[in-house]
Amino acid sequence: MKEDSHIDYLLLFTTFILLGIGLTALFSASAAFAYVNRGDLYFYLKRQLVWLAIGIISLWLSAKFNYRKYRVLYRPFLFLTFLFLCMVFVPGIGEESRGVYRSIGVGFISFTPSEIAKLGVVIYLSFSLVKKKDKMKSYISGSLPYFIILGVISILVVMEPDLGSALIIAVIAFILLYAGGARISHLLYTIFLASVPLYFSIFEVGYRKSRIMSFLNPEQDPLGTGFHSIHLKSSLGSGGLWGLGLGQGKEKLFYLPTPHTDSIFAVIGEELGFVGTFFIVALFFFIAYRGLWIARKASDDLGKLLALGLTSLICVQAIVNMGVATVLLPTTGTTLPFISYGGSSLLVSLVAIGILLNISKNSG
Repeated sequence: MKEDSHIDYLLLFTTFILLGIGLTALFSASAAFAYVNRGDLYFYLKRQLVWLAIGIISLWLSAKFNYRKYRVLYRPFLFLTFLFLCMVFVPGIGEESRGVYRSIGVGFISFTPSEIAKLGVVIYLSFSLVKKKDKMKSYISGSLPYFIILGVISILVVMEPDLGSALIIAVIAFILLYAGGARISHLLYTIFLASVPLYFSIFEVGYRKSRIMSFLNPEQDPLGTGFHSIHLKSSLGSGGLWGLGLGQGKEKLFYLPTPHTDSIFAVIGEELGFVGTFFIVALFFFIAYRGLWIARKASDDLGKLLALGLTSLICVQAIVNMGVATVLLPTTGTTLPFISYGGSSLLVSLVAIGILLNISKNSG
């Protein structure tokens, strides 16, 4: 009990509330989709429960493992990140889904490397920035090597293609670089340089350009590129204040293309209304608050950076998912942590919480 006296039980309790909401919302959103496509109402729920069991064990282990001991693992972790991202393109290992290759599978194991990359970037940058703290005011010896690493990772993720995850990784990395001592001018200069390939990766690729155009004016093509955005707004709008009732949503019945993954927040809005979505937003705000509190109370710079990065990993992804669901951002295919269907996302989010708990335990 003495060892666990500083564990942030409020953060742990909030996480389990989100997991409970997630399982309930996932079954409601996926049942019809699973029955038609898989012949089993519980197909996605059962698979999520397996990943949840693995995730809870991983949370427990990462909460017990002293975060400072990752020092011997942070470079190998980065190497594995590159390896997994490259394996997506290997025939027989990379798995195709809806025309894209974003996951790898060996036997019955399948996971998404871009999710692993988010955790790998946070761990690598946290340790490396502490080590190079005195060099961060220099662009050549300080920030530039990190921008090169980040650029390679982003290119591999964009090639899958998964521009949304690449941008999330970039945002998390820039938050850590700024907190780790990089000059704002260096960050702005790099953003300016990156804006050129970013422009071409969006407006010179047909389906991405269509997404942007449909985001700006979905009614221009209501049965084509604007279909998703229109039905996201319809789903949220029809929920009103209190919602239609759990399980009573209509838009999940094959109007929303992926109701159990990146559209699940809209399904929740339709069934639980503004009150339900506000409660979820409040829970993520609380996770952000506790994560930043742990970062501020951490006993060393490593703990501060690691806690900041892990909190950003969860909250930036949540912001993007909810931004897409409310049609404030273009469609990206990003999952909602702890709630959307997706084993890799769930596992990484729970490991992030476990490490945060360990930092809080070792900060007293």
